[in-house]
Amino acid sequence: MSTSEIGGDSTEKINPSELDKTKNLGAAQFKTSTLSAEEIIPDLLRRTHESEKYIVDCKIGQGGMGAIYRVFDQDIKRTSVLKVVLPGVLEDALLFHRFIEEAQITGQLEHPNIIPVHELGVLGEDKLYFSMKYVQGEALGFILKKVRDGDPAYVERYTRYTLLTIFRKVCDAVGYAHSKKIVHRDLKPDNIMIGEYGEALVMDWGLARPMDRHDESKAGDADDHDEFDDDDALKTRYGVVKGTPAYMSPEQAKGLVSEIDHRSDIFLLGATLYAIVTFNVPYTGTDIYEILANAENANFVPPGIRAPERQIPDELCRIIEKAMAYERQDRYQTVDELSEDIDKLMAGDLGSVRKLFEAGELIMKEGDPGYEAYVILSGKVEVTKTVRGKSIKLISLGQGDVIGEMALILEAPRTASVRAVEHTELVVINEETMNQGLGRLPPWMGKVVDSLAERLRAANANVHPLMNGDCTYHVMSQLRLVYNYWAQPVKDTDENSIVMGIDNEQVIREIATNLSLTKERVATVVSLLIESNLLRVCGTDHVYIPNYALFCDFTDFSRKQFGLESSFDHQNHTSFLAGDHDFVVRHHRDSSPSGRIETMTRIDPTPAVDLIGCETREEKLERFDLILTHLRDELLTTGTQNANNESSQSTES
Repeated sequence: MSTSEIGGDSTEKINPSELDKTKNLGAAQFKTSTLSAEEIIPDLLRRTHESEKYIVDCKIGQGGMGAIYRVFDQDIKRTSVLKVVLPGVLEDALLFHRFIEEAQITGQLEHPNIIPVHELGVLGEDKLYFSMKYVQGEALGFILKKVRDGDPAYVERYTRYTLLTIFRKVCDAVGYAHSKKIVHRDLKPDNIMIGEYGEALVMDWGLARPMDRHDESKAGDADDHDEFDDDDALKTRYGVVKGTPAYMSPEQAKGLVSEIDHRSDIFLLGATLYAIVTFNVPYTGTDIYEILANAENANFVPPGIRAPERQIPDELCRIIEKAMAYERQDRYQTVDELSEDIDKLMAGDLGSVRKLFEAGELIMKEGDPGYEAYVILSGKVEVTKTVRGKSIKLISLGQGDVIGEMALILEAPRTASVRAVEHTELVVINEETMNQGLGRLPPWMGKVVDSLAERLRAANANVHPLMNGDCTYHVMSQLRLVYNYWAQPVKDTDENSIVMGIDNEQVIREIATNLSLTKERVATVVSLLIESNLLRVCGTDHVYIPNYALFCDFTDFSRKQFGLESSFDHQNHTSFLAGDHDFVVRHHRDSSPSGRIETMTRIDPTPAVDLIGCETREEKLERFDLILTHLRDELLTTGTQNANNESSQSTES
């Protein structure tokens, strides 16, 4: 097995398949004793551990100092694990002492996420052992390989959020050990056992040491204990290097025993998190010496570059790289600091990238491909669209508003440009961020959310047909009414004349509210009317109707094409209220205009021939038909594209 595998080296492995063979060993052999107290107590006192206390089921692993056996404890009636000292260790005082110390250190760490030690004893005459809780589960390294290989059961169960939750439990265990002045020194996925019910247990405390003791330097001539396993990973070079080279900190790789402290464990936590999010070990190489050389210099590929397909959030990459900093003082100084950043990430506070834009900076450009949406945290932006080479302001948005949200469900170019009006801070929302949010929920909850969203889209289209159908007439009818109420005299600098203008953003908001449509859909119709010359731009943020009678004729034509009836007769005059003044637009009618003309300013309409290239009624009707057909085609194409994309996304979900 290559050292590029997730687990790297594991000094004591438990094969998941082995665990299942006698999964119910304890239950199978358990039976309530019917013996009396007089019979039980003498029996317990006189029998030996080796012959009668434990029934050995099988050997499930072996490390540098001990062999691991699954046994049945006849006294407690439970399955346990025994770590029994190897014969060679008995001949080495240093190793023998370390074996005892592993049991003593682990036994002192009473924490839900640390494997508990039950007892230290002797089997027979010389087989020193200590017993531990038997955990039915799988090593995290094994799980990561399964997820990386695409095993459906593991992919569904172990989302990034779930794996980060496991990592947080590991942090709690290591933080507790540090509070007891103990460092682990060999943290890695293979030394983290995940139980059947979500337990996360930090295993293998064989290299653990009190923080204030560095007596390994006394064993400088013990190099004959160098060991390698099938992973080509160095198990232990006593007195020089201790740990797993694919994960270890620079001070460990260099054998600088006096510099190894709790921050070395923090580096190992960062390396473990690296494996969790990239499915790769931090250090690789053609042989063990190249791996060690990389470890000595903290020479690892940044996680975002190592696994770009994983779309690792920038903040998560920052956390990993800080934990794995070359200099100890540049790392997190406590596990609590690391845990706090992970908690914020999981809560969503830091899960998305934040971007700052100064006034005038372009945030989104019309026509560019869109892959992200933005939430405005502070500041103000302006949404514009280019019509006939001129930039038209559609709307202004501020704190709490969302821009570019269609990019999350549609593969389509940006329909408008967005520019910061003042200093603006945004949160970037992409597909990964959305999936991350759903990943925090149980799998079934994510599916429910997807289903509800799809039903909402379908219901919205059915209940409100204008969302995907032709809403041209309805928008124009509203525009005609709103224009009457809000239009005010403004100067058209292009024509050097006074016209009745209306704020583009204001009218879009009002019509969207009246018709319960999105502002984007209303803005589409408005921009198409500008292209058709039925509306004209005045300045950068106003529009006006150059020929109100023509506009009304086209609106009525559209209504008839829809087959809609009107309860109102066509008026041959229109009054505009602006401050204390009335402005009257004369209609091109056979009958003379009536109403309050008095002495107010009269606005003469632009001739129809100058707007749409025709003047007679027959020509107008023909031109109206062409314009309406174009509007319908554009809107229906957009609606069909939206429906297809939503259907496709629903199928993929």
